[in-house]
Amino acid sequence: MTSPVQDLDHIAISVADLEAEAANYAALFGTPPAFQGQQSGTEMAVFQTGNVAVHLLESEKPRGLEGICFTVDKLARLQRRLGQVGIAAHESISLGQPNAEEHTLAVVAEPATTRNIQLSFIEKSSQGGRAGGSPGGGLDHIVIASQNAESTAFLLGSQLGLDLRMDMSRRDWNARLMFFRCGDLIVEVFERLENDASDGAKAESTAAPPEDSFYGLTWRVDDADASHKRLQESGFDVSEVRQGRKPGSRVLTVRNRTAGVATLLIELPKA
Repeated sequence: MTSPVQDLDHIAISVADLEAEAANYAALFGTPPAFQGQQSGTEMAVFQTGNVAVHLLESEKPRGLEGICFTVDKLARLQRRLGQVGIAAHESISLGQPNAEEHTLAVVAEPATTRNIQLSFIEKSSQGGRAGGSPGGGLDHIVIASQNAESTAFLLGSQLGLDLRMDMSRRDWNARLMFFRCGDLIVEVFERLENDASDGAKAESTAAPPEDSFYGLTWRVDDADASHKRLQESGFDVSEVRQGRKPGSRVLTVRNRTAGVATLLIELPKA
């Protein structure tokens, strides 16, 4: 059976100071928010990129990158699947649709059944692709940090039905990386390799896998050098442009003004 999950609709980032962080992300993306205001009692700003939206949500207890929302073909089909695979969920209202005549219904998974990462789902819109510009082609990948990649892979692959494209371990990076395709982007699982862990510690970790967390975002840009120059002139602390791990790619790190979200920009090799 094919998965009801189609692609990623938006990313939720909770912030303490919405005005300041909205200005930071406007400078990062090179475009103003598509919407900024209040919905259902929550102050928020919405940025549209080439393939996903970014929702900045003002909070008294900001957590940074705190949730992602998938689009599905049919919510009823998604709810049946979640029930079959043991993921508890409830219905809610999706924010960030300011021009919609009616509220958008969302299904929100209980974090206790998704390794403590916040996942929600909305039905795919028939309105076509979203308008968006910078940066480049939108989000390239989102990274989930896990101490038990097999358990996280079970959630993403077996329970949600995302397609595992690559599973690799690199001792020189001290990491195991698993890449799941979701629409035109990747959900990456990062597990640090514990070279000095005892067999007993490994067995205990396998028996009681710890909670996962969102780690960071990588955004596509058309020209890494131009992005470096623009951001540096806008007051961002950015690394030098360097070769990426993907052959032919070039990357740079954005070190500040991202609401605490680890942020990388990537120029992909030209086709």
